[in-house]
Amino acid sequence: MNLRFRFAYFALSVFPVSAGDGVIPSAKGGLDSLPSEEYSSKGVIDLEIPTPQSKTRSSAKSGLLLPSEGYSAKGVIDLVMPTSQSKTRWNLGWGMSWRKIGSVGFKTGATNLIAPSVFGANSFTPPLGIGPETGLSDRFYDNDQYVRQEPRTPATGRTTDYKYNEHVPGEPLFLSASGGERRVITAASASAPTGWSEGDEWEISPYLSLSRLTDLGRGWSLGPSFHFSFTNVDGRQGGLNTLDASERRDIFDVRATDRFDTTGLILPSAPYTGSPGALAPLLPVEPTGPRTFEDTLRSTDFAVFSDSAQESLKVNLFGISLGANAVYQSESQFFAGIGTGVVLNIADWDAKRSDRLIQVTNGGAPIEIASAGFRNSGTDLLFGFYLQGSLGYQISDSWSVEANARYDWNESLNDSVGGSDFDANLTGFSLGAGVNYSF
Repeated sequence: MNLRFRFAYFALSVFPVSAGDGVIPSAKGGLDSLPSEEYSSKGVIDLEIPTPQSKTRSSAKSGLLLPSEGYSAKGVIDLVMPTSQSKTRWNLGWGMSWRKIGSVGFKTGATNLIAPSVFGANSFTPPLGIGPETGLSDRFYDNDQYVRQEPRTPATGRTTDYKYNEHVPGEPLFLSASGGERRVITAASASAPTGWSEGDEWEISPYLSLSRLTDLGRGWSLGPSFHFSFTNVDGRQGGLNTLDASERRDIFDVRATDRFDTTGLILPSAPYTGSPGALAPLLPVEPTGPRTFEDTLRSTDFAVFSDSAQESLKVNLFGISLGANAVYQSESQFFAGIGTGVVLNIADWDAKRSDRLIQVTNGGAPIEIASAGFRNSGTDLLFGFYLQGSLGYQISDSWSVEANARYDWNESLNDSVGGSDFDANLTGFSLGAGVNYSF
């Protein structure tokens, strides 16, 4: 056999003649039939990277490794993708909540304002000219009556220079003088602390949330969550009363009466006017016994005092929540979630108290006579924890809407201002609705 024939015979024994279903056996008949699907339509061997599972077999003639499985029918390399990992997604949400929190209570201390004395002190003015109650002196009484000293008075203590308009024989001589005045001031004051409170109110609270959820399969997703909210809490009360005081002034007209001893004397019949050195009974110049007074009420004045306190508290509450959130979504568009975690509340607060002292005299118009103001502010860090549930609807792959309900257990805010202690209860329930964007 010549050289050309041998080469042709070898080639035909290795390569197929056409793209048909049959194959050419080897020249020696020792090779198995090779499937035609493993070759291109043009008779060229497709070179592909075998997969780990692919099997090879060698040609008995040439020793070449020939693939038997795992190749495409058209000669394109098949890429085997790795198994997919758990999918994660970020959820950014924003919306509005209505929080029923913020009951505010004040224990209002008594005011430091003091009711003044407007009517002065007690006073007494004796009738003009009546003289001292004891001792040797000239004394003048109503209706031009008098008892005056004369030259014998220093030695004897008596006088005949006296005048009276009335006298009952055998009785002492009574002489009276009008025109005196007595002022009696009566004051009373009572103070006591009070208090007030406002119940929980629904407050508007915008919020922002962010969570990273990992798909756990069977509709469940789980991951950490972040939540930020802002709520304004305030309370105000006016007309608080801790002081009630009053002052009364009674003005009396005073009539003073002196009593002169006439024992052993027979006084001339009334009316009588004596003179120094006259031939008449010598009457003692000094009255006997205590002087008596008759008071007749002339007028009464009243002044009443009361305080009016106003207190207020304003709290800007910033809530930062960190926790975990679990979401379940079936094959429908609806989903449900539950979450819990801790809360850091930043309470920026401002408390005020103002006191006014009001005076009303004799039922007239109220007049402010004194005032005082107090203010205290600060920033407190208050801790708590929360539990939240939500229901939502998936609008598209990226957008969804949800409604949520949440309950916060938080520390209360406690402090004082102007002698008043206050507290704000920041524990409460909230309802919210918002929009979520997934990416």
